[in-house]
Amino acid sequence: MERLENTKVLVAELMDDEAISLLESACQVDVRYKLSRDEILAIIPEYDGIIVRSETLVDKTLLDAAVRLRIVGRAGSGLDNIDVAAATRRGVIVCNTPESNVISAAEHTMGLLLASSRNISWADRFIKSGRWGRKQFEGSELYGKTLGIIGLGRIGGLVSQRARGFAMRVIAYDPYIPDSRFENLKIEKKATLDELLQESDFITIHTPRTKETMNMVSDEQIALMKPGVRLVNCARGGLYNEDALVRGLQAGKIASVGIDTWVNEPQSAHPLYQFDTVVGTPHLGASTFEASKRVGEEVVAEVIAGLRGEIVKNAVNMPSLSEESFAKLQTFIQLAEKIGVLYRQIRRHNVKKVEIVFAGREIDVPADARILSLVALKGILEGSRVPGSVNFVNAGLLAEQLGIEVHETISLDSGDYRNLIRMIVTEDDGTEFAVAGTVLEHRYPRIIQIGEFPISFVPEGRLAYVPHKNVPGVIGRVATIMGEYGVNISRMVTSSGINNLLSDSIMILGLDNEVPEEAIERCLEIDEIYEMKIIDL
Repeated sequence: MERLENTKVLVAELMDDEAISLLESACQVDVRYKLSRDEILAIIPEYDGIIVRSETLVDKTLLDAAVRLRIVGRAGSGLDNIDVAAATRRGVIVCNTPESNVISAAEHTMGLLLASSRNISWADRFIKSGRWGRKQFEGSELYGKTLGIIGLGRIGGLVSQRARGFAMRVIAYDPYIPDSRFENLKIEKKATLDELLQESDFITIHTPRTKETMNMVSDEQIALMKPGVRLVNCARGGLYNEDALVRGLQAGKIASVGIDTWVNEPQSAHPLYQFDTVVGTPHLGASTFEASKRVGEEVVAEVIAGLRGEIVKNAVNMPSLSEESFAKLQTFIQLAEKIGVLYRQIRRHNVKKVEIVFAGREIDVPADARILSLVALKGILEGSRVPGSVNFVNAGLLAEQLGIEVHETISLDSGDYRNLIRMIVTEDDGTEFAVAGTVLEHRYPRIIQIGEFPISFVPEGRLAYVPHKNVPGVIGRVATIMGEYGVNISRMVTSSGINNLLSDSIMILGLDNEVPEEAIERCLEIDEIYEMKIIDL
């Protein structure tokens, strides 16, 4: 793959060596850990990308200073240290690696669940002090107990599977997850948080930290729990109110707590440290060799894709794609962008409205249509009158700023094709111009319409777009001129409109080399040729 010359990425926090080597194969890389705030603000204007974990603050101040920045890669899932809204306004992609550490986090959750319920760390400290005893360490089995999971995302789902291996009854509360996920995981859904709190012997929480979830379990919620409840937090600090946990332990309401994430990190002291029944770890949920390797490889792949102008499947400031959706849409993504780029290169008009129809049964989800719409918009706007770079994050915002209306429609009627993307652009003077394409056999993109002309060609390489009068001799004269200037025509398709009733036609030429300006001027001297545009796809 072609190297990104003059492109620099700053790796600001610890990352796997193999991942750094992969990044270095694509662009220039500076690995600089433990930079102070002033140091990072001083050097960030040099970089096109930055990779961070949870400590480096990527706020508006840093983003304003980062005049070249195109992408922020978060090695991990949390985004507490990144101002995503400010990045979006600047057209900076923010991506993370939500799948990379889910297994490690789920296993650490189970570790804390076991360690706290069986007083393992307390007993370990006790015997290492030279003493011996058992009675005070009597714990609780997981077998037959009810585990309440707050948040049934990726990690919550994995925890549920592991808990069933201990023959636990699993219940969950998550108002944002469809019923089908509960059914697939064989989990009993609770309609309210209060119901879950009242029924659970063990509770584990797996939600992001937002204004809504911060302190979502405090004194009022602890009062609803069973006496002797055991709690685990391996998600984000502050989801359980830490002061309320102290009060619950002191009152005997809470039997034990396993906690990996804290409101303040790092910290040398905390009221929870005084309890032998609290098992604490310093944010180790993702700290495994396997997760470090995965997170590094995934964030590097995302950053490279963003710097190449490709789709970033885990971008958080544009519609995200699951692995399944990404695999399904990859060729459609290529096609949608080619449709946008093709329009821009052959028309070069100011755009008033863009209507995109996604037809067939292969694009049937609004989120997928939105992704493809942004991709097509990027193709239309890139290199046009828009200042600065255009990417999948800021394409929609730029269209809005330019007053371009954008409409997406999903239809089952794809005519003679299994699937169809048709883009109809309304230009400033009211003219409508259509470009359409399809994907054959799930992997071969084709352009099947330009303007009023049905046509079929592969949208790749250097092409010449030549609209002309539908009269004899035009094609031959163009081919002769190209030959005189050493331009090889590798392929050619023409269209005279439906049933050859139109007086005009177009030809698309596949070209193997540069076309001298003089050759283009010679072709335009032919009266029957309206224009000639050289297109790079």
